[in-house]
Amino acid sequence: MKIPGGFEALFRQLTPLLLLAVFVAVVFEPWLPGAGWLKTQFGDTVVLRACVAALAFYVLLLWGECLRLHTILTGVLHAFRDFDGAKKKGEPGAGRNPKTRLEAARLLIAAMRSDDASIRTTSRHNLQRLVGQDLGADPEAWQAWLKTQEQEQDPS
Repeated sequence: MKIPGGFEALFRQLTPLLLLAVFVAVVFEPWLPGAGWLKTQFGDTVVLRACVAALAFYVLLLWGECLRLHTILTGVLHAFRDFDGAKKKGEPGAGRNPKTRLEAARLLIAAMRSDDASIRTTSRHNLQRLVGQDLGADPEAWQAWLKTQEQEQDPS
């Protein structure tokens, strides 16, 4: 399952806003506009229940993201293991499952956008090993390569 990069960025940006909104709702509940009406309609604990529901939903989203990242990382590790095993055996082209190879490349390209220079360097080195060529330190060049590979794999 491919999740658009915009969703991930939005998720990271909304996290502090959601937590701040829950904090404000709980702490300033007596002064919230419409709090009296909500209490008469839904009970005295309506704001607290709404905050718990929002946090529970958010935890479910985080759990889903954790599962997604686990799947990606497992695929990357399998791709590297297969690639290294085939390379040691001298099998040409073996261990290069196109889907896991592209998943690995996708994750490494994302890591090249890190603020940490060592992560960028390691990601570039691993991309070079995975792809067999060096496209430089610019993640956009690697992203263009990935797009080309994805189009070749799925020409529809």
